[in-house]
Amino acid sequence: MSEQPCQPKPVIRQKRTQFLANFKLPDVSFWQDDPTTLQPINFQQMATLTRGVIIRAGQGAFEDRVFNTSWGNARQAGLIRGSYWFYDSRVNPKRQAEKYVEVLGSDPGEMEMWCDFEDRYGGPFGGWRNWFDFMERIRALLPEKQLGVYTGYYYWQEFAAGVNYFARYPLWIAWYNPTPPLIPPIWQDWLMWQFTDDGDGALFGVESREIDLNYFNGSEAEFLARYPAPQAQATLLAKFGDTLVEYRRVL
Repeated sequence: MSEQPCQPKPVIRQKRTQFLANFKLPDVSFWQDDPTTLQPINFQQMATLTRGVIIRAGQGAFEDRVFNTSWGNARQAGLIRGSYWFYDSRVNPKRQAEKYVEVLGSDPGEMEMWCDFEDRYGGPFGGWRNWFDFMERIRALLPEKQLGVYTGYYYWQEFAAGVNYFARYPLWIAWYNPTPPLIPPIWQDWLMWQFTDDGDGALFGVESREIDLNYFNGSEAEFLARYPAPQAQATLLAKFGDTLVEYRRVL
């Protein structure tokens, strides 16, 4: 998830240091898991550094190969979870929406379902009208779930400048510069800012050397106030000869 601006960077006087008090969280995908090993992402280790994580659910018509494992393990670690879907212009938008909802099943997570618009495949389903169809289909299937838009400033201005429909959704902006991000004019502010793709992967319990890191537009207390804690998962335990069923809550 990245974007390299195709235009000169504007001069902005503020510096990223002003956001050091903001809550930080990573986002991960199958790229953070080495398929040649049996070791999954260590979300217990991640949970010692942050209270949240955003996990890629899939792209186009396909679920990420480690999503189901990562989704469950992140919940067991007590992390507040968001998901994202990489929109692929080669695949029908309604089909992508239905696959995204299918992959999440009965556990859509605590944070937004983020719709990732950065595709440059040049397929027949590119452009904001197809993005509209993608998001509207998700809304029809999960009307109570909050959606969000992930993109980069220059990409958005190239493909969807001035389309006010998307302003109803919170913005997750990719901007890897030391100055605060430019915001497409339809939004007043960002909710998430992906400020680097060069975080310390090992520190956060992943197998890749790098990891994406993000600022939430607020403090940790504000983050925890916005999102509910993940629900505990019930596991049924029984031994031979038992006459009662015991439930253990797994956090």
